[in-house]
Amino acid sequence: MKTLLIAINAKYEHESLAVWCLNAACHRHHITTKVQQYSINDSMQRIWASILEETPDVAAFSCYIWNRELIVKLIGDLKKARPECTIIVGGPEVSYDGSEKEFHPIGADFVVKGEGEERLPLILRAIAEQNLNHAKEILEKPVVCIKRDYTSPYTAEYLKRIKDRIAYIESSRGCPYRCSYCLSSESTKLEYYPVEIIKEDIRKLVNARAKVIKFVDRSFNVNEEHSLKIWDFIREFENERITFHFEINPDILTKRQMDSLLAMPAGLVQLEAGIQSVNPKTLEAVSRVMKVEKAVENLKTLMSKGNLHIHVDLIAGLPYEDMDSLRESFNTIYQIGAHHLQLGFLKLLHGTRVRREADSHGYKYRDYPPYEVIENKYISSAEMLEIKDIEEALDRTLNSGRFTSTLKYLENYFAEPFYLYKGFAEFLKSRGRLYQPIAAAKLFEYLRNYALQIDGINKLELDSFIALDYACSIKNTVLPEFLKDSDVKALDVKRLLEKIPDFGWKKEYRKRFMVLEGRFPTKMEGKITAVENRIIVDTANIDPVTKRADIRPYGIFTQD
Repeated sequence: MKTLLIAINAKYEHESLAVWCLNAACHRHHITTKVQQYSINDSMQRIWASILEETPDVAAFSCYIWNRELIVKLIGDLKKARPECTIIVGGPEVSYDGSEKEFHPIGADFVVKGEGEERLPLILRAIAEQNLNHAKEILEKPVVCIKRDYTSPYTAEYLKRIKDRIAYIESSRGCPYRCSYCLSSESTKLEYYPVEIIKEDIRKLVNARAKVIKFVDRSFNVNEEHSLKIWDFIREFENERITFHFEINPDILTKRQMDSLLAMPAGLVQLEAGIQSVNPKTLEAVSRVMKVEKAVENLKTLMSKGNLHIHVDLIAGLPYEDMDSLRESFNTIYQIGAHHLQLGFLKLLHGTRVRREADSHGYKYRDYPPYEVIENKYISSAEMLEIKDIEEALDRTLNSGRFTSTLKYLENYFAEPFYLYKGFAEFLKSRGRLYQPIAAAKLFEYLRNYALQIDGINKLELDSFIALDYACSIKNTVLPEFLKDSDVKALDVKRLLEKIPDFGWKKEYRKRFMVLEGRFPTKMEGKITAVENRIIVDTANIDPVTKRADIRPYGIFTQD
C-alpha cells in the first residue's frame, strides 16, 4: 500500500513539522509512508500532477488556513481521477465540530481531529487490512485516551532538505493559557518532552545547516527549568550560522531567565512576544492573562543589551478595542523599541471561543480562510481598512529594518508614533503606491519626500539620517541619486583614512567604508543631547541582530 503524507507550506523556506512527525510515527509502527512537500506558491497543476504520478493508494493531507482552499480542490480532483484512493485529512482546519460534513462530500474518507501520531498508523493498518469499520472506531476514540511517545521526526531525508531553510521543533505540546482566539486554548494539557532528546534533535538540525530553528512551543518560558536547560545548551552554537526563535510570555520571565537571555551571544536568539492589546477589558474578554506593564518593562530591558532580536505582536479587532484603544495599544507597545512590531488582525478560526461568541460582539468576518475580521461593534470596516494601511506602512519601514535612524528622528515631530505611520500610509496611498511594489531606493525617496512636508523639519538632519540608513541597510557607499543635491556629503574616504596612523589604506576600502558629513543630533524627550557632524559606516562589519552595517562617530573611529 502506497501512502503519501502531503504538506503544502506557506513558503518554500518553511519545512512542515507535522508530516515528518506523522512519518516518524508510522515508521515506528513499521508502516511505510512517503512525504511530499509543496508550497502555496507552486501551481495547482504542478502539485496535482506530482501527486497523481505517484499513484497513491492513500493520500493524507495536512490542512491549515493558508492551504485549505487548495487542499479542498486537490481532494475533489484526486477522488475523481483515482476513486479507489483513500483520502485522509487532518490538521487545525479540520479539528472543529462538524468538519466531517464539509470534507466528506468533497471526497475525504477519513477526517482526523487533533493529534495524529498514534491514530494515523492504526488507521493505515486498518485500511491495509480492509477493516474500515475498525478505522472509523479509531477516529471515534477520544484523543485523551491515546498515549503518545515522542519520536524524533528528523530523518536523514528531512535533514537533507533543511539546509538554509527554517526548521520547526517542539519541546512541549499544549498551552496553559486559554486565549479565546487561539486554537491552542482548546488543548487539554501541557506536556514536556525529555530535554536530552530535544538537545539531540537541535544538534541534528544545526549540523544539517538549518538557517533558523523555530520552537513552536506556545509559551516557551512557562517552565523555568525546562527553558533554562535549552537556553544554556544552545550557547554552544554561537559560532554557527544559526538563529533560534522562541515565543515567550514576557511578563512572567524570572530573574534567572532574564539573566540567561541577556547573556546570549548576539544574534543567536530571536524572541516573539504576543502582547496583543493593553486594554484591560479586552484582555479579560479574550482570557489573555498578562501583566502588561511588567511585560513592557521586561521587553525594554531585553532590548537594552542589543544582543536579542525582539518581535512583538498586536492584534486589531479584539472585543472592546475601538480605534482610540488600538492607538493606545500601538503607542504603548511601540515604546518597547522592538525590531519588529506585527500589527495583525483577528482571525476567527474554526473551533475557537471567539468564533463561537462572534454574535455577542457583532463580528463580521470573511467566510473563507484566514477568516479575518471585517468589523465588529467597536470598530468599523472603514476604520479596519485604515489600520490595514498603517500596517502596510509599518511593514515597509520599521519592520524592514532599513529606516531605524530616520524613524527614531522623525518620532520627535509627532505627538504619537501612531500618527507617523498613519501619515506615511496616507502619503503613499495618495500617490497610488501603498500596495504596489517599491524598490528599496525609491522607498527611501518617498519617506524623505513625506518627511519634508512636516512642519519644522530640519532638511539637513533628515537627509543625514536618510543617507545613514541607506548606507547601513543597502550596504552601498555611494549616495543615492535623490540626495545628490543635498547638503549631506560622502567624503573622500581615501584622503581621510590615509591620515590615520598605521591604518593601512587598501583600494577595496572605497567599497567598504563611507564617511558621511552632515548633522546627526541625538534627541531625548525632544531635546538635543549631542550632535555628530561626521559618521563612518563600515559595510563589512554587520550587526548580527539587525543585519545593518556598523556605524561610529568619525572622531571615535580615528582614535580607535
